[in-house]
Amino acid sequence: DRDVTGVQTCALPIWLVWNEFLSTDPVKEFRWAQSLAESLPVPVALVGLVDLLAPDLEKILDIYSQCSHLVAVRQHFGWDEINPLRRFAPRGDLLTDPRLLQGLKTLAKYKFKCSLEMFAPQLKDFRAVVEKSPEIFYWIAVIGWPLDLSKPGFAQWKQDMKALSAFPNVNVTVSALECVFGMDWAVADATPWIEALFEVFGAGRIMFGSHRPLCKLSRSFPNPYRAYEKFVASLTESEQDAAFRGNAAKWFFSGTKAGEGAGAAG
Repeated sequence: DRDVTGVQTCALPIWLVWNEFLSTDPVKEFRWAQSLAESLPVPVALVGLVDLLAPDLEKILDIYSQCSHLVAVRQHFGWDEINPLRRFAPRGDLLTDPRLLQGLKTLAKYKFKCSLEMFAPQLKDFRAVVEKSPEIFYWIAVIGWPLDLSKPGFAQWKQDMKALSAFPNVNVTVSALECVFGMDWAVADATPWIEALFEVFGAGRIMFGSHRPLCKLSRSFPNPYRAYEKFVASLTESEQDAAFRGNAAKWFFSGTKAGEGAGAAG
């Protein structure tokens, strides 16, 4: 079996990656998460919430830098032009705001990795951000979060993801598929999209994640790793190990304080 991070539970060590959850007090949230991480018997990597356009960004990052388990930060840019219920940002043009690049320059001083979570129609703007901040290591969440699942929507998403794959500092995570394909999603729904990701990014830059506890609401795959195993059935053993374990180990634990004691993360 596999645990929430995809590490085989029969093999040691295992670890957890914890992501912030849109707290109104991110510092208090991360301190709570840090206390939990210190009490667990496995290595834990924390991802804290930031506002890269905020005037007090450096103050927040200074606080985060004192946390031995925090290895990355995330900001939510998701903005659906049609559906106001799918808007996680105060407005839809933040990816083109010049203050974002200034914030990323500040972030680069701290060596944290970064996820700018967004919907697929925003990937073009994200590409321009990546191009101007090559010193930041990014990962794209929720397979780039497609909104248009039609054939033209798939073609546009694949084109945008292929453009982003040209930057070696960009990885992608496969998780929260219930947010893309619905709570009754099937392997057949997601297979073309996952195959496209492996085609353009390769097995060495893809990480599987669980999205627990929300994935448990899925009626078809409360344990998404059952589906992931089907996606990678044709890959070699080493490629499967990379997607399930090795890539995340290097990304979140190698060379970090959170990775101390995680022998497989090297």
